[in-house]
Amino acid sequence: MKYLSFKILILSILMPPLLYLATIHGLEKYYLTTHYQNEIENTYLADMNNILSGDVMLQESIREAILNYTNGDRLIKLGIDLNIRVASRDGIIFYPPGYQPGTPADIVNENPIETARNNFRTLQNGLDVEVSVVIRLYSIIAMAILLFYILLSGSGLFLYFNSASFKTHREEQEKAEELERLHLLENEFNQQFDRLATERESLLYEYRNLQSSLESHKQKTARYEEEMFDEIEKLENRLIQNLEEQELQAKEITELEDKLSGLEKVKENINRQKEKNIEKLIKRFNTLYKHIDVHEKSLFGIAELPDDMALKAEELIHQLNADASNVAIKRKVFSKKGNITAFEVSFAYNGRLYFRKNGQQRIEILSVGTKNTQARDLAYLDRTTR
Repeated sequence: MKYLSFKILILSILMPPLLYLATIHGLEKYYLTTHYQNEIENTYLADMNNILSGDVMLQESIREAILNYTNGDRLIKLGIDLNIRVASRDGIIFYPPGYQPGTPADIVNENPIETARNNFRTLQNGLDVEVSVVIRLYSIIAMAILLFYILLSGSGLFLYFNSASFKTHREEQEKAEELERLHLLENEFNQQFDRLATERESLLYEYRNLQSSLESHKQKTARYEEEMFDEIEKLENRLIQNLEEQELQAKEITELEDKLSGLEKVKENINRQKEKNIEKLIKRFNTLYKHIDVHEKSLFGIAELPDDMALKAEELIHQLNADASNVAIKRKVFSKKGNITAFEVSFAYNGRLYFRKNGQQRIEILSVGTKNTQARDLAYLDRTTR
């Protein structure tokens, strides 16, 4: 097959045994050894009460506990060889069972107290537990691992073969489609060539007609040339007229700019006069009304009022300075959070004054305006009294 790779074939053959050996080695060295080491260490002294009471010798308890565990473990039955060694720090081997001359394993002591003392002394000196695991080559676990990797490799090779076959089939189909497309293009080009030849004849016919029409238009152009010159003269006159109108408009724009500049100067003079008035108001209020604090926004509001309303506003400020309780409050103004933040007082029918008491119980004049500026003043209060 064209897309069959020799490297893939060799890899699919070598991968199962290599992965099998690596998995067996990893299971033996890392997972199973650690697992059974922990299990034996948690199991071999399971009968601790009888050991310490002297009802059973330490060697017998250890052997019985390990045998019970190994006989009941499923993995051991499936083909795992478990090598266990339990020994004291003095070199006395308690497991696996074996004859050792001169060791306590040869002495049959029927005295429970003496047995308990020997058991406790041995446990106090400490025991070493060593566990190693070997998976038999022809065991169920080993065969299952090998079979798994064989199936995995075979599945990969099968998928690779299917992919290569599909790719070959797809390329052959694409080649057939390309050939079919080229045949269609050839037929289309032949038809287009015939159509172009027909169009060429038609264009030659039209060209002759256009030549005759051009001669006719030349004659008409000669007749209309004088009329065109007259029209051009009229257009030139209109252009001159438009230029004159543009000059007039430019002069008017210059005059308007001069007037605008004068208005800006007037506005600057008004602003300077307003600033002077506010400075006078600041000096006046600081001198006359020592029990209240007037914000700059209020001063600007008073300066923009007519003279009669300004006098009414100052009269109201005088009353607040003397005794705020005598002033009739129109309503309480709430902030967006619902807290009472200021009081509204009306004057001169259309005037509005807003004040509050600060932490030192001093009156603060927050804003002065009219009913027309009420929305702007309330927005300023909401920002100021948050």
